[in-house]
Amino acid sequence: MMKSIIYFLIIPLLFLMSACYDKDTLDQYPLTQISEGTFYNNQLELQQAVDAVYREFSFLADARSVADLYGELFSDNTHIAFQLGGDPVDDPISRHEIRSSNSRIATAWDNSYSSIFICNNIIYQLGITEVAVDESLKSRWIAEATFVRAFAYFNLVRAFGAIPLVIEKITPTEAYNYLREDPEVVYPQIIADLTLAKNNLPENYSGNNVGRVTRYGAAAILAKVYLTLGDITAAQSELEFIINSGQFSLDANNDGTINTADYLHLFSPETKNSKSSVLEAQYLSGPNAFNANHQFAYAPYHHAFNIPGNDIPFRGGGVNTPTDDLASEFEENDPRLDTSIRPGYINQATGEFIDYPHTMKFYDPDWQYEGQNFEVVRYADILLMYAEVTGNAEYLNMVRERVGLPLFGSAEYPSALYPTLDRAIEHERRVELTHEMHRMFDLVRTGRVVEVMQDKVPRFRSDRLLFPIPQYAIDVNPDLTQNPGYN
Repeated sequence: MMKSIIYFLIIPLLFLMSACYDKDTLDQYPLTQISEGTFYNNQLELQQAVDAVYREFSFLADARSVADLYGELFSDNTHIAFQLGGDPVDDPISRHEIRSSNSRIATAWDNSYSSIFICNNIIYQLGITEVAVDESLKSRWIAEATFVRAFAYFNLVRAFGAIPLVIEKITPTEAYNYLREDPEVVYPQIIADLTLAKNNLPENYSGNNVGRVTRYGAAAILAKVYLTLGDITAAQSELEFIINSGQFSLDANNDGTINTADYLHLFSPETKNSKSSVLEAQYLSGPNAFNANHQFAYAPYHHAFNIPGNDIPFRGGGVNTPTDDLASEFEENDPRLDTSIRPGYINQATGEFIDYPHTMKFYDPDWQYEGQNFEVVRYADILLMYAEVTGNAEYLNMVRERVGLPLFGSAEYPSALYPTLDRAIEHERRVELTHEMHRMFDLVRTGRVVEVMQDKVPRFRSDRLLFPIPQYAIDVNPDLTQNPGYN
């Protein structure tokens, strides 16, 4: 029911607090149905509320999330080849012609703050509950919700810069008082949240709890936060915490060897929470389940497209079509290319080859109810970040050796294209992690974004490295300011 309220309120922060009435305003609840006032009365209901934050985490990692729109569509990895006409909302992001009224960005903003509200609410409820719950379990629950809140804020602050920072349950009226806070204020809160999560989450889970965030998942996002802030020492500490744990390996299929099969295993629709995944968003296939949206959103917008193994055509969303520039980044004989980018497909009705590149990283034969998980942070990402902070090519070469490519420093390595370790890592991150929402964030944090993007995007502007604050939010609360470069 709370989700439906969003369409009747304008500023997202106002929506987020809409179910949080003061007792002076409303102190009676309908006793015959579930409501804010009749829920949270036993351990099962508290557990269900905590479980809801994982649904929000999966929204934050899904197609067209802030991380996706900024990390991929805004980068040089992808573009829009074809989409429905009318009022385009995705293509301007790819072309760097965004207006502050862009509804795709506004929806991603709304969804992020909706997730933050849900996290704040369960943290509040766990703080006041009189239900007898083991303190260690309650601490874990709070850590899970706090982690998801930090993840939402980390994506928001990187994509929008200064943002409203709400870390408590508030009323709609109070929401007007929450204006944009500088990143220098937001980042310490993110670090505090992630540190709390890391200190209170377990190393691993068993049974039905597998897939919940662990202390290593929190450490992985902490490492990214520290890298973004330029704190190399702190980032290295978090990465070593993960590497030295012995919990993770490039041997994704757990067969005792590390080779190309492990890379391919990661993107099998049946693979979930492998040893090569540090942090993973959980989805389920089938009707009446929480499905992923990556394959549908990224599939070609074409009437004749069909996925392998299925002869029923379906038209995808046409988002994040791989660019020719991305395709050319792959080295000859790189076995990752066929999974990352297919050059096109066969029109089964005519036998004609359709030149329409698309990614197969999210292939799921259950195309109507996709259930493939999304690896938010993979172990390969950890190793590449560690090579970056230590300057040790050994960790870069671990990723390359897995897929049988020449090692950096060898005579066969393409050093003419990537002559330094920094450039070699940038190259490897692009081909290894494409379509996984890292590229634009990487370019910005390494200071390479202007040099890389200005020759690839005709309308690229160095004063528009941030998304605009949604204009409707400013219309409702004029005290919210806009980012530079936008009207």
